[in-house]
Amino acid sequence: MRSTILNTVKCYSTSAATTTTTSTPISSTLILSRLPIITQDLTPFQTKFYKYQSELWRRLMWTFPKWFYFKTGTMGELRYRQLNKNSVSYDPKILYPSGKPDLKHLRDRRFRQYIKVPKTYKEEDEMVGQDQSNIKENEISRKIVPNSRITEADKLNDLKSLERKLNRTLYLIIKNKSENQWKLPNFNQEESSTSLLPLHELAEKGLYKIGGKKINYFNVSKTPCHHNSNKEYFIKSHILSGAFEPQDSKIEYQWVTKDELKDILSKDYYSNISHLLSDV
Repeated sequence: MRSTILNTVKCYSTSAATTTTTSTPISSTLILSRLPIITQDLTPFQTKFYKYQSELWRRLMWTFPKWFYFKTGTMGELRYRQLNKNSVSYDPKILYPSGKPDLKHLRDRRFRQYIKVPKTYKEEDEMVGQDQSNIKENEISRKIVPNSRITEADKLNDLKSLERKLNRTLYLIIKNKSENQWKLPNFNQEESSTSLLPLHELAEKGLYKIGGKKINYFNVSKTPCHHNSNKEYFIKSHILSGAFEPQDSKIEYQWVTKDELKDILSKDYYSNISHLLSDV
């Protein structure tokens, strides 16, 4: 009986030793993102709320103290009253279609107060013979107009530009022209190498190899944030400046949002990494 067991163990050991198996190489996948540059778009409710708060604040703010800046009976007060007409007076015997005026210091507090400040004689003398449009453009008190939230890259739908979707997080995806599948940059360990590279260094080396060294970025952590059964480890990184410039003409790339990735990546691939991507 003992002889039978030894022969059985020997048989299985020999069989296992002679069987050849192919192991999956360890790889590092880089989740390279460009963080939002501007604030998020307001929802319709937020837009109405902030507009209401702004109008309420301007309506209830203290009335401009013209008596402090323009003394009664002076030419300055006369010039101020010529530019700023008093609000309509209130008479209880009159019906006001727009509502009863709420007068305080000759100001209707139902609306915000707009003030026109008269210029000094010196300023008027300097304006004589000059182009008024140019003076208005260079005036310090001119209205500040913010830049448009829609860039040229958005208008042209340039998926290779980092200037698109400034209020969203963009992710780098690549594709070989010989293939028909977009994916995150993935780099395998070299089988001929005598020592294995750390996963974050493997991702950095691979990124510079395919995208050039004009990329200034940093890794969120040296520790992978995710892995799958194919020995594929994911490293999160953020690009700070520079640009991705393909070092091989066969490589195509795009900067896309999470919503766009859902339509570009395969269903299984996206479901495996969707929880790693930002909704913002």
